[in-house]
Amino acid sequence: MLNSGRMLRYSTAFIRRGTALSSSSLNGVGYASSSARLSTTTMKSSKTAGGGQSNKKLYGVAAASLVIGYGAGCFQSNNYDKHDECQERVLPSGIPRSCCDCEAGHENACSKENAREIVDSLEKIVGKEHVLKDFDAKFYCKGARLGQGSALCVVRPGTIIEAIECLKAVAKGGGTVIPQGANTGLTGGSVPRESSKDNRPPVVISMRRLKDIIPIDGGDKMFCFAGAGIMDVNRKASEYSREGHSVLGSIFLNPSTAAGVAFSSGGTQVRKGPVYTDRALYCRVSRDGQSVEVVNKLGIMAEDKSGNKIDLSQDKLLNILSEGENSQLTLKTDVSSPDGKAYASDVNYPEHVCKCDDSVARFNADTKGLEVNRSEGKVLILASIHDTFPKPKRSRLFWISCDSLTTVLEIRRNVCLASASDLPSSCEYMDRDSFDVIDRSGRILCAVINMFGIGEVVRLLWDVKLKIEAIPGCELVCDKVLHIFNNVFPKPLPSNLMYTGHAYDHHLMLEVGDYGDGCEERLLRRLKEFIEERPENSINVEECKSASEVAAVKSFRFVAAPAFRTWCVGEKTQGISVDYALPKNGGETPNLAGDDAATPLKRMRYSHLGCNVVHEDIAYALGVDVHKEKMALKKSVEFSGGKLPAEHGIGLEYKAPDDTRSRWMSMDPSNTMNPGIGGLPSTKDYKE
Repeated sequence: MLNSGRMLRYSTAFIRRGTALSSSSLNGVGYASSSARLSTTTMKSSKTAGGGQSNKKLYGVAAASLVIGYGAGCFQSNNYDKHDECQERVLPSGIPRSCCDCEAGHENACSKENAREIVDSLEKIVGKEHVLKDFDAKFYCKGARLGQGSALCVVRPGTIIEAIECLKAVAKGGGTVIPQGANTGLTGGSVPRESSKDNRPPVVISMRRLKDIIPIDGGDKMFCFAGAGIMDVNRKASEYSREGHSVLGSIFLNPSTAAGVAFSSGGTQVRKGPVYTDRALYCRVSRDGQSVEVVNKLGIMAEDKSGNKIDLSQDKLLNILSEGENSQLTLKTDVSSPDGKAYASDVNYPEHVCKCDDSVARFNADTKGLEVNRSEGKVLILASIHDTFPKPKRSRLFWISCDSLTTVLEIRRNVCLASASDLPSSCEYMDRDSFDVIDRSGRILCAVINMFGIGEVVRLLWDVKLKIEAIPGCELVCDKVLHIFNNVFPKPLPSNLMYTGHAYDHHLMLEVGDYGDGCEERLLRRLKEFIEERPENSINVEECKSASEVAAVKSFRFVAAPAFRTWCVGEKTQGISVDYALPKNGGETPNLAGDDAATPLKRMRYSHLGCNVVHEDIAYALGVDVHKEKMALKKSVEFSGGKLPAEHGIGLEYKAPDDTRSRWMSMDPSNTMNPGIGGLPSTKDYKE
């Protein structure tokens, strides 16, 4: 039986994943559509969202779910599904790959005295309350979707100097370090893992307390401490009528800016490109593994209130950033320094993504730029500087349904990417299987995200969910409840979008902004001309007219991955999840190669269409060798000129290419930082 807290656990387990919800007003008139299937000749405005349910009704449904969740918890506790227990199956990126936990200890890793010295040193640096062990550390030792292991302890520094001193203490004591942001990673690279060869004790350095965000250069850039969330960066940028550098599907979980740099996170913003900066403050561990070097590539200067320039030696800078003296000073870019002239975003991305050639737009193993970019924990990022971007005067969101993937790809090339100066704000795609799975298993997720919006409440509930799933025997309970009671909740989209979602097999969510330079008008003119040239019934266009309709569409798109896992659990199937980048002049669906390839039950394909970055979630019947099918798909992607992974990080899921592995080894020659990442050896100095 579960304990008396089961009601809270099951009710909050409905939170899975979300997206940034736009609150901007949508204005403007529609234009001719070629679809007769829906008996319309103009773009139509949605009348209701979520099946016409008001927030008040949704709150009622949520309250009912508390009771339902409690009952389901009791039922699941006493009626464990023997089929799940006995039948071997693989679920998409969610089941721990280790049976170990933080209570396992590390007595065999080094002497108890050395281990105790590491813990004692960390407690002196940050205080005992910020050094977590045993049960308190479990939350930090299990990945959001993949990975689980044990750690000597978890340390949470509260200043940049504390973070540096913590790294020094662990390195000196012979331990290893796993840097961690908000623990929202999807490939297991930010949590401990077990190794039979490495006997060094791992310590997780959680950077979540380092949340400061300092606007510089009049808000054109943001100086972000490592734990600052991208949601908070967007909020701070909005004070200057600007937008932050990144919008991810998981933005409601407030992933950290440092993690975005370490993984080169992509997301939906085709005008901005993936997270990238050559301006950062970070630490490297020396070749002997005993000392730490602080690398300053920020390119900043400081002035006091009188405008006098302040000498920024490294010690002075660290004291300013750690002791809060920055509030009395003005930080700005030092344009006379080489670092101040370095890029704080991928400024050439618009031109790059519009160039229709056989290269990919972005991928995780790219080795360009300062070593912090795509470093995946091989250095400890302390702070970074990021460009902000103009906020559009208004935004318009269109749901475009097409008769074929070929038509979608033609819209991509001829409308969305025809000009680097006229790019849409975002350009997202999903197929029919994605639509059906989200509708069947993602309604609760959509409703809760739309109800609570983006903020600390959802983040808190997500953390509670992770703690539930870390309890032995409860790994599948949340998804079972989500699936069973999915249809109790209202339809996740307005009625006309639900209708067109079932009438067509391919859907494009196109968001266009008015940036005051005529780009919106030019792009929509191209779209209008393209539609007029197409056969009747081949395309249908719907425009969302209210903020609630925009929110419904965006949340529907971004719950795709967790909805797939819920569907697999509820339907008693197994599945795999893959993300990859296809050539910019391609985009067709890769074949599931091999004469003996298994037939999928569902093959969800949804993508950041402008970048040709695709996410595939594929469900198979029990008994299918899903690893074999995944390797076949990988070969098919690579045969077509694609690369994987594209944006979720290499982590523990993939073996990194040789040039990427060499780059990581040069950053961390002693293999103290995040050992075992990308298929590298986990032992000291990379000795097999």
